[in-house]
Amino acid sequence: MIQNHPLDLHPNSFRSLLMFVLALANYALMYGANILLARSLTVNDFDDYSVALSIVTMLSTLATLGLEKYALRAVALFRDREDWPKFHGFWLFSLRTISGFSLILVALLSFALEAILAIHHADYHIAIVIYAGFLPIIAITLFLVEVIAAHGAHLLSMAIYRLFLPLVYVLLIFGLSFSSLPLSALTAVLCFGFAWILTFIIIWFVTKMLMPAEVKKSIPLRHGKKWLRRSLPLVFSSLMMTVMTSSGVVILELLFHSGIEVGTYAIAAQTGGFISLIGTSTNRYYLPMMVVMIDRRDKQSIQRLMNQRTWVVGGLVLILLAILIFSGQKILGLFGTHFSGGHDAAVIIAVGASISALFADIPYYLQFMGFHRAVLTFTLLATLSMLVLGFLLGAEYGVAGMAFAYMIPVVLLFIGLRIMALQRFSRF
Repeated sequence: MIQNHPLDLHPNSFRSLLMFVLALANYALMYGANILLARSLTVNDFDDYSVALSIVTMLSTLATLGLEKYALRAVALFRDREDWPKFHGFWLFSLRTISGFSLILVALLSFALEAILAIHHADYHIAIVIYAGFLPIIAITLFLVEVIAAHGAHLLSMAIYRLFLPLVYVLLIFGLSFSSLPLSALTAVLCFGFAWILTFIIIWFVTKMLMPAEVKKSIPLRHGKKWLRRSLPLVFSSLMMTVMTSSGVVILELLFHSGIEVGTYAIAAQTGGFISLIGTSTNRYYLPMMVVMIDRRDKQSIQRLMNQRTWVVGGLVLILLAILIFSGQKILGLFGTHFSGGHDAAVIIAVGASISALFADIPYYLQFMGFHRAVLTFTLLATLSMLVLGFLLGAEYGVAGMAFAYMIPVVLLFIGLRIMALQRFSRF
């Protein structure tokens, strides 16, 4: 363990750029793995693999119950106030709650999936169930990533999550491709699951090293109901955003049976949606500082932080959007000629992802200032709109229609939240 040190409240553009570089490395590694899988797996296997990742991504957002996002606020404030008993209580409560709820979700998914497939007399998608079995490890790891970031070790947090995890996964995939074992949806998700296990082990020891010594010595104070009451709005908004991002693959799986639409959209979403990683990766850097500034009601520092983030993220978004527009066709062609038709969809998705990346911090700022109901209402309306448009436009226009179903609600949502934030902030 190390001694407590105050959180650095001076935003640094170079550090936020480094975090984006780590996100870029993550993208390159995962992209390489998906290129290999798209070329090596059958259409149905790549379909199963894509659906498994989408479903578990949505479940992992729900499994944390928002405690990982709330940790960015709670841990930063507990450290700033040196409230070690609450820190200790929050730590124990979060670990136990996330672990227990993850196991419940795994059981529910297995039962529901078996029932649905039996009704439709469909083949059993074992890859989905096997990958879901890693959900408790995935959920705890996501929580620990945010705890490390809240300690001020943003780059270390990102290096483990964005670099170590995909690097291990890529090495396992490439190693498997040269072995006698067949490369399939099942073996692919097993490789990803083992990568999550190794990442969890590393990140657990790092978290324990960063934990202030005073925490372990303190008697834990538990305010579980209070913490859940504050974290649940965060998980609901995060879950709805994840549904908008990941449900397109599942909707197309329900609409079409050939599998090519599902794979094409999955690749287009990964390509165009990468821009949104700029927002999520930089949030881990800016949000802990923001919550302390909000707690101190330092309006000038909040404004300076928001302006700096807008300039940094905005510049990166424009560069990546231009690359995708002019070179996206060649990038998608790496997966195979039958996937290159997803270029228009990738650009459409990228437009929505650009707006969400630019204003990714706004929903958290509003909720940290107490405007939970407004954020949840706007996000719920956007999610329902996306689902309705997804079935309507997806059935009519396929992959491009699904891309529009994602882009339109996302753009309207984040612009609306931005306008609301400016109004609220002027009266803060």
